[in-house]
Amino acid sequence: MSYIQLIDVFFISAFIAYLLTPFIRIVALKTGYLDHPQDNKVHAHATPLLGGVSIFIAFLIAMLTKEPVVSLAPARAMLLGAFILLIIGLIDDKMGMMPKFKLLGQFLAAMIIIKAGLRVEFIHNYYLSVIVTYIWIVGITNAFNLLDNMNGLSAGIACISAFFFGVLSYINGQPEISVISFALAGSSLGFLKHNFPKASIFMGDAGSLVLGYVLSAIAIMGHWKTYILTTSLMVPILVLGYPIFDTVLVSVMRILERRSIFQGGKDHSSHRISLMGFKRVKTVLIIYLICIFLGIVALTITKVHWHAGLALLAVTFVIMLGLGIRLSLIGTKRFGRKKAVHEG
Repeated sequence: MSYIQLIDVFFISAFIAYLLTPFIRIVALKTGYLDHPQDNKVHAHATPLLGGVSIFIAFLIAMLTKEPVVSLAPARAMLLGAFILLIIGLIDDKMGMMPKFKLLGQFLAAMIIIKAGLRVEFIHNYYLSVIVTYIWIVGITNAFNLLDNMNGLSAGIACISAFFFGVLSYINGQPEISVISFALAGSSLGFLKHNFPKASIFMGDAGSLVLGYVLSAIAIMGHWKTYILTTSLMVPILVLGYPIFDTVLVSVMRILERRSIFQGGKDHSSHRISLMGFKRVKTVLIIYLICIFLGIVALTITKVHWHAGLALLAVTFVIMLGLGIRLSLIGTKRFGRKKAVHEG
């Protein structure tokens, strides 16, 4: 498969998401899929919540244009799991859902991937490999769900991550993974036009759950070859580095503050960066740059010799650790449910 075909997939997906989202917004307004303003929310007007539907439809149609990819069992399993999470997200966006039921749906979606034969390959023990795969898929899915706390943030990070996965898989001779990655990057970018501050529509849990799930599956489906196993394992971790960084930062801070790590609130890295004096748009753009930096590092370590790759990883770890320490020193006073942090 040529890179021209991959570009086609990207633009087909982006074009469909861009055109479809305004119609989905009308449907959301007529069916009451709205995020209403409250005292603990920033946006001043009721905002549609069906953006995840346009992302999924654009992604699916772009995938269907490449029939050989959709015919693969892992790809079909991934699409089925994504559809299940889309439905769960739609129910949660409309009526709310207890966290344990959302978690159960995520485990079901992860099980579908595993039953299709996908699991982390660097662990040879089957049962341990399955356990780690469950943790990875559920963890990344939730990371993107929690990261949807500022307009344009989750969609933009998903676009950047999927783009780098697409490039890396193409370099490694895995065109099927590239198709999936560029289809997701395109659908995220097309939706982003309507979701960037100030947003006319939110993706809702239906979108963030799907994005996190598909990206976690791509990371497992791909073979990220470098000179040594250590750097190979770090490639997907770097590409998805910012969602992982944000989740770790929030979890550690809540544990230190003796609060439940499952309690939502405005203590994510994006909120902490905003408290440094940056406006919302600049905060989102800063995080985009961090994601691009991590993607470039992932791309670089696939090409350099192992000792240079390890040195680069060490420098990157120090930079991210320093950022984490800096952000941890910034206090936030207002905490609330996860859905209370959309920026309108």
